[in-house]
Amino acid sequence: MSVKKISILAIVFALGLSSSGLAAGPQQSQQDQQKAMEAYLKMMATNENHAHFKTFVGDWTVATTAWMQPGAPPEKSQGSGRAEMLLGGRFLKMEFKGTMFGQPFEGIQIVGYDNMKKKYITFWIDSSSTAFFLTEGTRDEASKTMTETGVWPDPMTGGTMKVKGITKMVSPDEFTYEMYMVGPDGKEFKSLENRAVRKK
Repeated sequence: MSVKKISILAIVFALGLSSSGLAAGPQQSQQDQQKAMEAYLKMMATNENHAHFKTFVGDWTVATTAWMQPGAPPEKSQGSGRAEMLLGGRFLKMEFKGTMFGQPFEGIQIVGYDNMKKKYITFWIDSSSTAFFLTEGTRDEASKTMTETGVWPDPMTGGTMKVKGITKMVSPDEFTYEMYMVGPDGKEFKSLENRAVRKK
């Protein structure tokens, strides 16, 4: 391990000890220090949940179908996506460019797996809003499907709305994403569907 990496680890470890109350004085035992270091190393380690992101790395052609409201005719458009790994394989970043309801549209998505929560976390921002959108959930390896839920800002009411997102890896060269809005009555309305095909 390089000196730089050791220094960074030492700083992170020291900050962690301070915030957790372990660095309270000379009474701290060597055993406590070792346990704390092991906990922080476990939290920062990558595993099979992070390795899953590598499947998405590359350039994609994205076909989008969107609905403004239930029963409304769908709006279809074409776009493109580019995905890359960040921070030593801990996060996946995808940039999307296309159109949405006739207007130019750009979005950035960061996906990670939180070792403490044991959940996938997705962060999304785009050119149609100044809000931050967060969802979290789990992945089923058998069906190659990740299901996430969250509470997003609702510009129509000024409040919030429940949402659900489903990402399915159809093959190494194709995946789909479906987004559902959840009404106060619990009924789901499919508002978006993306089909991404890897560029050859």
